[in-house]
Formats: sequence, structure tokens, C-alpha cells
Amino acid sequence: MRKTRLRLAAAVLPALLFAAACSGSSDDKSPSDAGGHSSSGSPAPGSSATAGPQAPDSGGKTPLTKAQLTSALIATTDVPGYQVQVSQTDDTKDTSTLTSDKPQCQPMADITSSKPAIVRKAFVGAAFAKATATGNPDEITQMLVASHAQGDAKKVIASLRDALSKCTTFTATDNTGVKTPFAITKKPAASAGDEAVSYVMTDTKDAKTGAASVTVVRTGETITAYLSVKSAGGPGTLPVDVARKQSDKLKAAQAK
Repeated sequence: MRKTRLRLAAAVLPALLFAAACSGSSDDKSPSDAGGHSSSGSPAPGSSATAGPQAPDSGGKTPLTKAQLTSALIATTDVPGYQVQVSQTDDTKDTSTLTSDKPQCQPMADITSSKPAIVRKAFVGAAFAKATATGNPDEITQMLVASHAQGDAKKVIASLRDALSKCTTFTATDNTGVKTPFAITKKPAASAGDEAVSYVMTDTKDAKTGAASVTVVRTGETITAYLSVKSAGGPGTLPVDVARKQSDKLKAAQAK
């Protein structure tokens, strides 16, 4: 499958659902650059805004850098039968944020926002799809792999579980003022990493092309968010073997 095909297929991904993968800086430069503030400009609860880009966290470990995350990112050779393409995460200075009208639903908006309350110390993005005879993938998955200060990755999963227990709908407002109503459907968690949560996020104004399966996997002090869609429209299915391979590479990187 040619890379041009993968890029074209990526266009079907709900744009609002993965703002973080294509905007902002992927290394923590300062609290304001890294997203350590809420949309109101004040420090966000649960964030690690005071940590420097290379400062060890309270446990003495340094979060993986962008370079380390890039080295740990799955490649086409790691997952036979799939084409993997790295995203350009530093191609714009713009930031795309999502703010929920219901505070209890904000963790789900944060997964797809460039400025989450729980700060990403560094991140890399990629898209992958299974090779087909025609070169046109039936489904495509976009992923964002992020490192966190010690304990924050667990907070991300815990906040999502809490949100999923309370939220079935919410309206998100992006940084341009556009409002999008979402419906949330909880799914069985994928069997990958140390723990995971899974759900379907649907833009109710465009249920066919504005829906994606979301899987968030914690591997040590990293979080990998996957959005899977069908090329014809509708939520896709995350290939668990690919997610497990990504977790394996992240575990190896953190063990060094």
C-alpha cells in the first residue's frame, strides 16, 4: 500500500476527534506551551505544569522524550501486513482545544485536545492501516503516543473511567468557537498494555463519518490513544495485535 493511499484514507478521520495529533509542540517547553492550563488560563487540576521538560518526576524517572517516543513507535516492519505512517506533529503553531459543556465529561474531550488537563510531556503520532490488494484500506487507525510524569498516566485512565460512568452525551466547543454534540457508547476494554478503556465517540450531527472507536491504553508512564474508523464511514476496530506490539516497544523504551 502506497503512503499516498494512507494519507488519503486519513482524510476520513473525524478532524475534530484528533486535534492533538496534528497541532502544537510535541515536547514540553513550558507550562503554557505544554497545555498545563485549562481553557480559562488557570492551572488545570491533575496537571504537571510545574515539571520542566527534562526534570525527573517525583519517582526519580524522567518521562520519555519525543526522540525516545519516536524510536519506540511501531514501524511497518514491526507489524507485517500493515502500513504505518508517522504524523507531522510539529507542522503548525496553532492549537486545537476541546472544552466540554459538562465538566465530568472533560476527560474524553481531553483525549482529543491539544491542551489536556493532565499534561503530555512529549508525544508522537502515526496512522496505520492493513494492506489490501487494491491499496485502499478498509479501515484506518490514527494514534497518539504520549509520555507523562510519574502517576499521571494512571490518572488519565482513572479520569476516563469516571467520565464513562457518568457521560453518555456532551457538547464540545473548539478553540474557534465551533460546537459539536457527541454521543458516547462504552465498549469492552481492549486487552493491551497495563490497562485500557474503550468507547465510541460519535458526532451526532454527522453520525456516519463523524464516528470513531476510541481506545486509550496505559503502558507504564505512557498513554497511547487510538482512533479507528472505516473508510466508508463509521467506527472501526482497533487491531489488538498492533496495540500490543506498540505497548511492548514502549515497555522496552521505559526499561532502559
